[in-house]
Amino acid sequence: MKGMLNLSTVRAVHSWISISTNTVLNLTTFNSLGRELKCCYKATIDGFSATSFHNRCDFKGPCVVIGYTNDPIPFKFGGFNPEGYRSTDDYYDTFDAFLFYWRELEPIILNKVGGSGAALFDYARGGPQFGPDGLLIGPPLSPVMGVFTGPDSSSGVGDLRQAKSRLGLSYAKRDDGKESLFGDESRASLGEVLVFCSPYIASLY
Repeated sequence: MKGMLNLSTVRAVHSWISISTNTVLNLTTFNSLGRELKCCYKATIDGFSATSFHNRCDFKGPCVVIGYTNDPIPFKFGGFNPEGYRSTDDYYDTFDAFLFYWRELEPIILNKVGGSGAALFDYARGGPQFGPDGLLIGPPLSPVMGVFTGPDSSSGVGDLRQAKSRLGLSYAKRDDGKESLFGDESRASLGEVLVFCSPYIASLY
């Protein structure tokens, strides 16, 4: 990746993630560059299918994914993907990806554990996936066998209203010891998914 910006500073997610509107995520990490992360995907507007997600997010560079559960008091969570999405039906190794969730007003970071391997998956028929099991939003509804997805690649497209999580193997457990990003439940129904990207970072690809 040519001219790749050093993104290790975004590990300090607790100090810079603050949603001020539904379309702009201001990051103090980027303030010195005069940059902003802009919303490239909003599920309630663009559609909850994995196809809609990739149509809006592919080739946009590193991004922040934020989800809200479909509960009376929505639970807010997300992840940072330093590789971006390209519908490769492949996975990427990195220590720079991480998950997070909000506890009261403060986001809590869950770093990659167990080595850098298989930190991110980029299935054309699935939504954001962090590790084999850390966080899956709209996973493919049928198995993906390598880069060839069959004669009808539109079948088995994931629904980003559905998410599941298991922590401890690929991403750290919650600070309360729970083994799912969603606490006591391994699955959650989502009411919103937002993806924020930086046009500036994407231009470095």
